[in-house]
Amino acid sequence: MALGLGAFAAVDLLASSTPPGQVLAETFARDWTRAGYSEMYSLLGAGRPSLRGFVALERHDARSATVTAATAGRATALGDGRFSVPLRIDTAIFGTLEERLTVATATSNGGLAIRWSARLAFPGLRAGEALRRVDDAPRRGILLSRDGGPLSAVAAASNVIGDVGRASGAQLAQLEAEGFPRSTPVGLDGLELVFQPELGGRPGGRLYEGSRLLATAAPVRGQDVYTSISPTLQTLAAGELSANLPDPENSAIIAMEPADGELLAAAGVPLSELQPPGSTFKIITLTGVLEAHLAGPASVFPDATSTTIDGYVLHNSDDEDCGGTLANAFAVSCNSVFAPLGVELGSHALVRAALRYGFDAPSPIAIAAESTIPPASAMADRLVVGSSAIGQGQVLASPLQMLRVAGTIALVGRRPLPTFALAPDRRFPRVIPVAVARTIRAMMRDVVLYGTGTAAQIPGVAVAGKTGTAQVAVPQCPTGATGASGPTGASGASGASGATGATGAASCSTVDDNPYDTDAWFVAFAPEYHPRIVVAVLLPHDGAGGTSAAPIARAVIEEALALTR
Repeated sequence: MALGLGAFAAVDLLASSTPPGQVLAETFARDWTRAGYSEMYSLLGAGRPSLRGFVALERHDARSATVTAATAGRATALGDGRFSVPLRIDTAIFGTLEERLTVATATSNGGLAIRWSARLAFPGLRAGEALRRVDDAPRRGILLSRDGGPLSAVAAASNVIGDVGRASGAQLAQLEAEGFPRSTPVGLDGLELVFQPELGGRPGGRLYEGSRLLATAAPVRGQDVYTSISPTLQTLAAGELSANLPDPENSAIIAMEPADGELLAAAGVPLSELQPPGSTFKIITLTGVLEAHLAGPASVFPDATSTTIDGYVLHNSDDEDCGGTLANAFAVSCNSVFAPLGVELGSHALVRAALRYGFDAPSPIAIAAESTIPPASAMADRLVVGSSAIGQGQVLASPLQMLRVAGTIALVGRRPLPTFALAPDRRFPRVIPVAVARTIRAMMRDVVLYGTGTAAQIPGVAVAGKTGTAQVAVPQCPTGATGASGPTGASGASGASGATGATGAASCSTVDDNPYDTDAWFVAFAPEYHPRIVVAVLLPHDGAGGTSAAPIARAVIEEALALTR
């Protein structure tokens, strides 16, 4: 009926020899199966209610019976212009009902019409009867951790569990369409919302036509759902965020088992917080560069403290003098190499690479925010492309998204589909060539071996990672200065860089030395070969990724590897 239920089966057109009253009855019944209320109304004769009142009555009864589909058969004449049409009605709660719709025809305004009666609201109603449903709500299932204990017993998981309460808006409409009482507690957010279909069960109740019991169904208790959350890792991750951080409410740690995409820990706000990813985005830029054969790991670039694009100076962190091979420039996060490489790669290729990693697409976790990169057509100049290539400008990513980026390299080019369910033996789409992924994997190992991520080193374990230190506060030139401020600075070895206007640079520099104006990122996986854990860490306003985020990622990795021995 009018419940977004799709098309219903229709009665075949009738031969011309069929009596007009039968044709009219079957047409009315056919329109009922399709929720064609306007068409039904047009067939009614004198005494009919208003269209609004008629539609309200029909919809009420369809919702009461939880109708999902219906088919009508051939009418049988009962005499005196009355006809009975059999209907097969599928419902969400009561299974399939076999009923008959009785209609009476009469001449109205010179033509044949259906006599109005409130019994037309639902098949089988008798004079003076109305359809009503008595609800019986099911018992809700509970969330379990991966080891089988109640997830609610893991205090550190409160951020990811979510709330249960009364539905509203579209969620309430869907709840009622499925036959649940309006007061039924439902998942409003978090995992309670993600697993609502399983946890909510199936409602029951009794359907009456007047005082006659038409159908009954017992409620089905909601399932208890095993989630992928590890109590040990979740507690560790939450504990790391409870330390003395500048912005704990917007910080995040998320960890995943790459082989199946199961999320082991999700502390803070890893699904919703969107920030410039800084130099962690260089994994994506490097992907495009390698695929386009613009450079290889051994390609050599001049040492420099900055690069100038369209008159603006993009600095390396702390004006570090870096360059050398591409592998070295990636390991020490050299903006003066990667920003120009992004420009050479071009906006279209850069965006295409980001899309393959999952940007500008709905997250596989329905409640997670979508990470975005501006379309190539919106990157108006070389400076915007260069800034985007080092994870600044208008590029925004969640920790979950950057976890997927690192996970794609961990899986040698297959993009994982993270899940909070236990889901072994999953297959993921290949989005990056194997050779390119293997090259990036080796270069991420160098980041931890001797580059900006040495704080993530674990004795006896080859850890592959990438730091990011994204500037989030854009320093402004003082009033009257002749220099022009450039785009947001980009990540580097220990802090974030700024941009200086080419004109009047001596009098106006936008380099900001305040460590609390930067977000610290770190993504990593281990071991390098056959990885068992992928981690992403975001610490807003907490300085450099290599200094702040990498040690936390190391702690999570060490614990995860200990658990999977």
